[in-house]
Amino acid sequence: MIASLRDWTVDTRGSKTKDMTEEKQETLAQRLAAVLELDPSAAAIEYQGSSVSWGELKAAAVEIERLLREAEIEREAPIGWAARNRPAAVASFIALVCGGRMVAPLRPAYNVANFRDDISAQKLKAVIGDPDDWAGEGVLEAAREAGSVGIEVSHYPFSIRLIPGLEKPGTGPHREATPDYVLERLTSGTTGAPKRIPVKQDALMPSLSVSEQKKAGDEPAELALKASPALLFKPFSHAGGLFGLLLSLYQARPIVLFEKFNVPEWVEAVAKYKPKVASLVPAMIRMVLEADVEPKKLASLIAVRSGTAPLEAEVQQAFEERFDCAVLIDYGAAEFIGGLAGWTLKDHHRFAREKRGSVGRAKRDVNIRVVDQENLEPRPANEIGIVEVKSDRYGPDWIRTNDLARIDEDGFIFLEGRADDAINRGGFKVLPEEVAAVLRKHPKVGDAAVVGMKDERLGQVPIAAIELPEGSSDAPGQEELDSFLKESLPSYMVPVEYRVVTTLPRTISMKVSRPELKSLLGL
Repeated sequence: MIASLRDWTVDTRGSKTKDMTEEKQETLAQRLAAVLELDPSAAAIEYQGSSVSWGELKAAAVEIERLLREAEIEREAPIGWAARNRPAAVASFIALVCGGRMVAPLRPAYNVANFRDDISAQKLKAVIGDPDDWAGEGVLEAAREAGSVGIEVSHYPFSIRLIPGLEKPGTGPHREATPDYVLERLTSGTTGAPKRIPVKQDALMPSLSVSEQKKAGDEPAELALKASPALLFKPFSHAGGLFGLLLSLYQARPIVLFEKFNVPEWVEAVAKYKPKVASLVPAMIRMVLEADVEPKKLASLIAVRSGTAPLEAEVQQAFEERFDCAVLIDYGAAEFIGGLAGWTLKDHHRFAREKRGSVGRAKRDVNIRVVDQENLEPRPANEIGIVEVKSDRYGPDWIRTNDLARIDEDGFIFLEGRADDAINRGGFKVLPEEVAAVLRKHPKVGDAAVVGMKDERLGQVPIAAIELPEGSSDAPGQEELDSFLKESLPSYMVPVEYRVVTTLPRTISMKVSRPELKSLLGL
């Protein structure tokens, strides 16, 4: 019988840990084990009116690890984690991290087909999910064919069991062992199927620890349970949601957990728990504004952090004025976990008006530059190029992204879209997000997205999908939109066609899904 987390917590090399005072560098497994022992009776998660203590999370994690051992799953084998925003998934995540196992997120909340396909494609020796996950059509069969052990974790209270018929791994073949990695993160999937990016301990821990240091050189605060909870509603299968979970556990911060975002529940949680800082993606910021929320209900907020997609300057300003709350834009490229750049309150007080539209400045342990797309030479201030990043978190070399940006003379970064989204219209480059941002300013447009359509003469031409404002049926005409765009854009950037759609297809992180949009438009 495994008595406690300390009996099985391992470091990244798979050997049993020493006492933390003897370690030169704390591992994530050690950190979470220490958090769980601070005050086992204290509330760790609030979810749909129920409370889960740190001690209950610990007991569930210990039992999950026991079943993995019983099924003879070696520590080096990646384990499938059904990344659903529920307490059972949090307990499973803790079990895998503290057990020194690599977490491979799966996506049951997106749809059953994706979850089933992930199980088939990833060929994992074990998959952990809750009863709803395992009840999906074809899921058990997919796990059986992949040779995966199945563990079911249910809540109210926690109940953990091996799935009958999936108690031992099948013949496989299974994925190769990955002893040097803590977890995989999934990209957003806006331009295609999400990519899996493995994350090592030495990249993850600096990203987490820097969040606790007020300024360079500061020592992290002494570990203690935080009083103010984190409101988590971004899906755990998305990089931002996963990092939010990681950061909350690392900081010993209780969690108010939402399966998905809706304005009334979020507003009531802010009014009840009174956090000073919250996190909203741009689509959620628009939803809060459109819901006409009473400002007094959000009075505790001094800042809202936002990222993952562009936020129009007009929307940011409207939110800040209505709720007397700074919107601090963050930037994290798909290739990395943890923020790379962002706004501070100090920068916001000084530069909010003149630098609006920027994603802020590089974080203190990150260097960011832009280089020419052709010769890869660094570009001067205010000229657009491909973003490159260098940080000790990721090694000594500059790492190229797919993002386009310009950096001004004060170091503020202005994103200009993605290089792989650019439309080549007869030799002229059209950046879809630049066009969409102008379209959103039209009073008859609620939201917009632009994609490329094949053209025999020019190669590609832009086509725009228009979502009308909520409750409106008054669609703008072609000439009206052409005239509006030509006031601020060159003619070659004006779409050849505008199509009104009921709803723009979105990923689970609320970004517009470009593959689904192209399919919807018949491209």
